Amino acid sequence: MGRPTSGIAWTAAIVGGMRYDLNHLHPYIWEVVIPGKEKSDKHPAVPERKIRVNVSFGLHCFARDPLPSERVSDDCWYQDNRERRVFCQIRWELSKQLPGIIATLAERRCMHTGREEFVTLEVPYQGRTLEYAVFFTVTKAGRADRADLNLFVNSAHERYDPLKYTKPIKFHFILLNRLQGKPIKPPPR
Repeated sequence: MGRPTSGIAWTAAIVGGMRYDLNHLHPYIWEVVIPGKEKSDKHPAVPERKIRVNVSFGLHCFARDPLPSERVSDDCWYQDNRERRVFCQIRWELSKQLPGIIATLAERRCMHTGREEFVTLEVPYQGRTLEYAVFFTVTKAGRADRADLNLFVNSAHERYDPLKYTKPIKFHFILLNRLQGKPIKPPPR
């Protein structure tokens, strides 16, 4: 991982006297290399492209809404500057895989939800395999971000209901379109 950049550097959660470190969700700059293409009869050569991406993670990666009629003790709450949610040990445990998942987005099935992109994959957890959905947005970065693009992981959690989105989008396509300010059309439902 690169050095920290803009975004929230989460402080550890202390729940029931246990410390849950969140350093793996600190923001960082990631340099993505999009391979070039050699000249062909139909297309000119395209040089390799390096894009600096500011990666950051949201509260929903390790916290959840309270369950109906759930009584939540004061030390189980975690909040940012927008909302307060219940710290979730399962989401926190699964979130440790997020930096590795982000690093391999070019090799994964990214899909469009109509508002943002996401990737879903099967991950092992406590002897079973579960479907883990990682919802992220990619936007153009401002000058202060020291990057070309921002990738914000809005939420990451186990899926219990089947996903409706099936048409994949290449991650490099997402990056290039966002960098050039081009829209990405959601697939028809």
